Amino acid sequence: MKNKILISLNLILLMSCSTKSQDLSTIDFNQNAETYLDGLSFSSKTEQKGHYEAVVKGEDASLKLVDKGELSTNYVFMGEKNTAQLNYGGIPINDVMGTAITVYDNKIAFMRINVKNDQSIALLELLKKKLGTPTEIVKSEDNPYDETDKSQRLLLEKLPNETKKVKDDVLDDYTLTYPENFIWNKNDVIYQLTFSPTGNYISSQLVVISKKAFKDKIIMGYHNPDKDPILSKYLN
Repeated sequence: MKNKILISLNLILLMSCSTKSQDLSTIDFNQNAETYLDGLSFSSKTEQKGHYEAVVKGEDASLKLVDKGELSTNYVFMGEKNTAQLNYGGIPINDVMGTAITVYDNKIAFMRINVKNDQSIALLELLKKKLGTPTEIVKSEDNPYDETDKSQRLLLEKLPNETKKVKDDVLDDYTLTYPENFIWNKNDVIYQLTFSPTGNYISSQLVVISKKAFKDKIIMGYHNPDKDPILSKYLN
């Protein structure tokens, strides 16, 4: 019996040791993607040929892929099993929202990361330590203030220099101004952390994108670099 228990414990230990984990904050966009992705399980993997272009017909607009030789691979990590392999500087990933990673020219060129909802402030502090003072903070203004809203109270408490409760003398009530986007412009890579206060918590999303992938229009949602209202200035 004792030998069986020892064998079972050894098997469990071996399985735990063989499971790969990846700290996404350590990924170097100049290194081969296989270094980071080999051994990870994912929800989906799709090959993409071409870049995105807008098609406008009257009032209708859509996107199409135009193949000019661009090759990329999109990975999605969803669910507890797949997201448990990942973290960002030790911060756990939201298993419902997950993570998306795009490989372009054999290098990771894009990451969309959602950490657990109660870790948004911790993620911001980690990014400040890693990247320094944000290049830009874009604020959301004139949001109706609700004193019962836990996420608004958290913003006022944790980010008092960037979050303000403003009195509207005309309507005799208050609005809230808070930091919605934190931008770091670092050499050939742009970091964009977006905050969304949603009642009980502050949800967040971190996008890390190479300027080459942005300019080459291979990422849906970042397919119009010249017109991007926040990030276009960082491509000059």
